[in-house]
Amino acid sequence: MEDFDVFTNEINFTKPLFKNILNKYVNDVPSTPNGPNYQSGRKLMAEECLASNDDVGCAFHLSEAASASLRTMAVYRDEQLKAAGNKLHKITSYIKPVQQVIDDNPIPKKEKKLLDLLSEGTDDITNILQTLSIDKEAPFHKRYLHFSKENNVDNFQKILKELPKEWTIIQLTVPYNPNENLKPLLEYRTEVDSLYLSMFTNDYLEDARLGPMTVHVPANVTKEGEKPLFTELFSILDENYKTIDNAQFLNNKRLVQNYWSRREDIDLRMKSVINVMDKEWLGGWGCLLTGKLIDKSWKEKIVKLVDNAILDWGFIRLTQKQKILLYNLIECSPVLQSQQIKSCIRRILTEHGNTEDVRQVLNSECGSCTKEFRFLNELCLKCLSRSFEKLHHFSLVDGIKAFSQTASTVKDGDEWTGLKKAKRHPVILIVDERLDTFPWETIPILNQHPVSRMENIHFLYYLYKVHENNIVDGYYAAKCDVGRYVINPEKNLDRMENRMTSFVEYWCPNWKGHVGEAPSPADFISHISEADVFLYCGHGDGCQLAAGAGGAGGVEVRLAAAAPRAPPAAAHHHLHIAGCPMVIGMLWEVTDLEVDKVISTLVSLYVPSDAPVPWQHVGKAKWSNRVLDTSVENAGQVPSERDLLRAVCRARGSSSYVMIACSVVARGLPLRLSD
Repeated sequence: MEDFDVFTNEINFTKPLFKNILNKYVNDVPSTPNGPNYQSGRKLMAEECLASNDDVGCAFHLSEAASASLRTMAVYRDEQLKAAGNKLHKITSYIKPVQQVIDDNPIPKKEKKLLDLLSEGTDDITNILQTLSIDKEAPFHKRYLHFSKENNVDNFQKILKELPKEWTIIQLTVPYNPNENLKPLLEYRTEVDSLYLSMFTNDYLEDARLGPMTVHVPANVTKEGEKPLFTELFSILDENYKTIDNAQFLNNKRLVQNYWSRREDIDLRMKSVINVMDKEWLGGWGCLLTGKLIDKSWKEKIVKLVDNAILDWGFIRLTQKQKILLYNLIECSPVLQSQQIKSCIRRILTEHGNTEDVRQVLNSECGSCTKEFRFLNELCLKCLSRSFEKLHHFSLVDGIKAFSQTASTVKDGDEWTGLKKAKRHPVILIVDERLDTFPWETIPILNQHPVSRMENIHFLYYLYKVHENNIVDGYYAAKCDVGRYVINPEKNLDRMENRMTSFVEYWCPNWKGHVGEAPSPADFISHISEADVFLYCGHGDGCQLAAGAGGAGGVEVRLAAAAPRAPPAAAHHHLHIAGCPMVIGMLWEVTDLEVDKVISTLVSLYVPSDAPVPWQHVGKAKWSNRVLDTSVENAGQVPSERDLLRAVCRARGSSSYVMIACSVVARGLPLRLSD
């Protein structure tokens, strides 16, 4: 059949009903792309947006490039649960779209006869189908996990506005590398020379009513003779694993001394990694990682100070992005070195202005820079400086001097002394899978902040909506009435078993669990499901105890990818898919005594107890023999910590080993004990 439209002079063909139904499934089948390939494509699109000054589009595509395979896993699990709970789910899920096609497309007489011919008793079947319930459309927070048309810039911005205003959400992303599609992970994992730092939400962004913005930060750039930082980190982790693994064979004093010497060497090397991350990678850009100030008066003073400097010096051509970057930098100047501040000011003034303004005034005399550049950082410093001078009518040196003086006012002024220790709201770090092994939480500018990691914006929004009714002032309002534990299930860590069992019996006597034995899969899942706080102490992450029942423990939360190119996976992925709001664990292999100190301190800070002596004051000389000394005189009070992320910060200090302290990370929603 065909209809002639006299107004458009076009012929519209009406497809047969069966073709319409078939096309419905061919065109609308859920997309489950290959995760790594999808991420590569999105990174390329983000770069194109950044080149055209589309910061919002850039941030959206980078958000899509984070942990894509995990979204497929979540969608698959949801479908499996529906099918397990309702055996007719598959049938009923197809009724609705077919009915829509039939309703939208009148059936020609010939096709209606064909339907009657193909199936006797069609009316009876139709009546039966009508009695079946058709699932309602999934809520938006679940649909956004899919790869569909709903994953777009508008919905991305809608999500960011809906999330708690207290959160600062930052994503760190490695740029596209074509070798990701050609080589195994081990061959290209160190090929990183920069990273994208995207502010999805930020105090100053909201005031300016701007969307997310991204800066391109040089990283892993080394001087001649230096080892690239990625290479050094993986070397440290390999050495750490071998040292710990060989500890069981120490059978004389010389070997024991050598063991401790190697541990100290590994510790020093990790300190150096953190120092390079802070000083040479991030530098002044570390200011963009900090949380929103709880006391808003500080922010108001910063804005006034910077705006006055802009007016006094006549920076009439500064973009809104440059101003926001300056606000953040000046705010953090008390904890930054002067050289970090000056270097960052130079980059803000020259590399983050309006590219078209620079293109118009650029008159390159260096012989290599042209007006065909895509990014301002492609131009040499000489050309950037001359372009700045033509735009602002004074030298770049004077521009740097202007804001350096402003930073010095905040850094050294008496009225600003409280800013350095001012409390902040939580930071959510979305970390690229390639960057996840680095201990971001322990760089100096963040080490006292409440910081949590999330896989991507999709899962952050998903967990938020699942627990929305329990979110108060940006925190999941938690309880700790029910505690469960599994300690040394493989029966091969006897001293750890003694230490952690004696701790739990002393501090949390009402908790229940398994010690020195593996719980059944049903018991393990029950523990995780019913507990407000679940403690797993043993090798690995506890996945083996679930025996495929759909749960996992929470001790090891590092990402591990199967060769050659499978997407990384970890226990916390399964727990977040199941709705667990928070998982705390380790980024790499650790030794039991030092971890026992950190974890017991963490639990004692966070979980209230009727124990007579604060855990930090309990004598532990014979702790490994399950003996605690509570005969402590004049033991002072140790303030508890209801904010779990702040408790993690304090607990890190209970180990003298950097490798232990910086391995501890929290993944999930900021969590605080309710009153």
